[in-house]
Amino acid sequence: MRSRDRADAGAEAFAWFFAAEYPRVVRSLSHLVRREDAEDVAQEAFARLHQHWAKVSRYERPDAWVRRVALNQATSLATREGKRYQRERRADLGARDVAAPVVPDTRVGDALRTLPVRQRMLVVLYYYEDRPLSDAAELVDMTPGAAKVALHRARQALARLLDEETSDELA
Repeated sequence: MRSRDRADAGAEAFAWFFAAEYPRVVRSLSHLVRREDAEDVAQEAFARLHQHWAKVSRYERPDAWVRRVALNQATSLATREGKRYQRERRADLGARDVAAPVVPDTRVGDALRTLPVRQRMLVVLYYYEDRPLSDAAELVDMTPGAAKVALHRARQALARLLDEETSDELA
């Protein structure tokens, strides 16, 4: 058999496999993630399958291979979405607990603006939004240890800036 004939046969076999298995994979994934996400995940899994079709098509259960890839992707997506949902829920619950908006002291606001952006973000997330340090670190894309150090440095800088302003007012 010529290589072009083998390629055509492989493409046809993949097309038949895709037509039979894609709806089943999407239906299974729909129990883990939203329908739209299930379709996206399934498409990505089948795209990977297409890349490896020459090898995977010889497996006893190529359907198991594509399902494993799809389930791994769906699990990762569901985990990310779950974490995002929890953060949004905590933020919504925190917003409802606040009776009136907090008006920051302008001196503090001015001092905050002098901090590097990541330190400023940590201060706002940790103190103004009352998020745990681990959540603030994740949102700023830092490790918790690095965030703790950055927050400590931000507090030191703010203390120096605010004390300097206070001592200037008294003089």
